[in-house]
Amino acid sequence: MGHVISNSSNVSVLGLIILVVMCALTLRLKREHAIFPLLFTTCYIPLGQQFVIAGLNLQFFRVLLFVGFCRVWARGESRQFRLTKLDKWFIVWAAATVVMGTLADVSMDRFVNRAGTTLNAAVVYYLVRCWLRNLDEIWGTVRFLCLMILPLAASMILEKITGRNYFSVFGGVPEFTGIREGKLRCQGAFRHPILAGTYGVTCFPLFVGLWFLAGKKKWPVVAGIIGSLVVTVAAGSSGALLALVCGILGFAAWRYRGRLHWFRRGVVVALIVLHLAMKAPVWFLIGRLSEIVGGTGWYRSYIIDQAITHLNEWWLVGSTYTKHWAPAGEVVAGDPNNMDIINNYVAEGLGGGFLKLGAFIAMIVLGFKVVGHWAGKPESAVPLPWRVFIWGLGVCLLTHCISFFSVSYFDQIVVMWYWLLAVFSTLSISRNVVIFPRAESVGRG
Repeated sequence: MGHVISNSSNVSVLGLIILVVMCALTLRLKREHAIFPLLFTTCYIPLGQQFVIAGLNLQFFRVLLFVGFCRVWARGESRQFRLTKLDKWFIVWAAATVVMGTLADVSMDRFVNRAGTTLNAAVVYYLVRCWLRNLDEIWGTVRFLCLMILPLAASMILEKITGRNYFSVFGGVPEFTGIREGKLRCQGAFRHPILAGTYGVTCFPLFVGLWFLAGKKKWPVVAGIIGSLVVTVAAGSSGALLALVCGILGFAAWRYRGRLHWFRRGVVVALIVLHLAMKAPVWFLIGRLSEIVGGTGWYRSYIIDQAITHLNEWWLVGSTYTKHWAPAGEVVAGDPNNMDIINNYVAEGLGGGFLKLGAFIAMIVLGFKVVGHWAGKPESAVPLPWRVFIWGLGVCLLTHCISFFSVSYFDQIVVMWYWLLAVFSTLSISRNVVIFPRAESVGRG
């Protein structure tokens, strides 16, 4: 199921205690708070903590998904579930992941891998759709994330100072912090520093949007914003820093939200002109940018170039062989058939062809449409603080989209991605965006 961590169970006493507590909380908390234990586990428990049963890796977050699923059905919490357009595209994406992904290399191992990946996504998405039913409950979840990131930020400061990752006691992450170009790259409980940085940078816009609903007591939100920036910077990822810049620009675009269609058209025209004028394809601009901010920009551009060059190999059902794409034959340490695909868009195509990639992009487009719909509402319909909060969800989506050019999501951070997609699905139902009492008492931003 998904990425293999090891061939044997690895559960520490501390890890087992945390798991038991998280399972109990999942069953006992109020419906709108039942997602909290899963979000906590995503942030603080590495995938190295796992049970291996019949060859299947059951990481802790998967155990919580099972417990949460049992709760939903036992309490009938799915009764109000109604399919949305985004839900339908998610189903298409999930089906393509299993069917097309398996056809790319027909075998039982491949089917189990694709089914496991899809099951993770589907259960996270389903639980969020069942538990978070309106904007007020989404607000409460973001407020929890704002406080939850503070210990992570503190741990990454400690990691930066000492060069040791204390989450290594759980397994799945190295004890000593990696170094690139003389700089420590902290990763916390995540399997790679880029993923840790991605977690921090995608939380940042959520917390900025929360600031407008904080009223006079803004210090917890300010602390959360600082914490997200600490996590982003401590990871030492140029991709995360680029996403941060785009996130800031995303909030700056609020003033021009009514004219963004002209901006989108302008970007498309500019890219076409650059593509025709440049000696290299336009996607090599990513490589040029890395000359300024650092990182592996050329390699990221190269992956896109190779995916387009070898389009005939993956467009229908995807592909499980990219070794010949590598610039000098470099392959992933644990997979001699593939180069390191650090681009989530390319990974989506390789995992299920055009159908999977198309459904993935369709969900992103629908998410932005939901944000545009509600952010453009008049003050009389939706107060300004709530509209800015929804705009922050859109900026969060933007930072994910930028991060996808730097890393293919492969660890527990996928929980945050499917959480966000499910949130947009909930907000696409008009009755779920209403005026709540607390909106009358918050600042007008």
